[in-house]
Amino acid sequence: MMKKLILFSMAIFSGLILGQNIESVKEIVQHINQTKDFKIKTVPYSYFMDQSEVTDNGIELKGFYKNGKLRKMEHWVGLSAWNIITEYFFSENGKLVFVHSKKYQILNENGYLKQPQLVSESRYYYEKDKLIKSVWKFDDDEKTDYLKESTNLINHLRNY
Repeated sequence: MMKKLILFSMAIFSGLILGQNIESVKEIVQHINQTKDFKIKTVPYSYFMDQSEVTDNGIELKGFYKNGKLRKMEHWVGLSAWNIITEYFFSENGKLVFVHSKKYQILNENGYLKQPQLVSESRYYYEKDKLIKSVWKFDDDEKTDYLKESTNLINHLRNY
């Protein structure tokens, strides 16, 4: 009985800790989304083509800087039937804290859709370079290492 009580207490305590961490991530993201006057650096499709990263409908990367620090990236990838938009959010000290990715269907058997349809959406919460929670809506068949991907994209921003 005591062993079960201890395990139950540990589960509740760890849930409270993670809940607090996610709330602080949400506050960081909200603050970034409310920030005005970002210095925006855009890496165009031509740069990615030179890096041999080619898609049917292009790639674009935007870095949002405040006081010389990267706070947010938007990565847009246009594939033949899909558009994927991924936003990366960073803490004051440059650590990845949140990723929000949406995949839209733009083409079906009848041709291009007038209104793209959201087919998947995912949210990833990070603390100290570790994934602490992920949430999906719809099917998310692709598992991406967003920590690694964010590092690659930051390098593209630096090199462009």
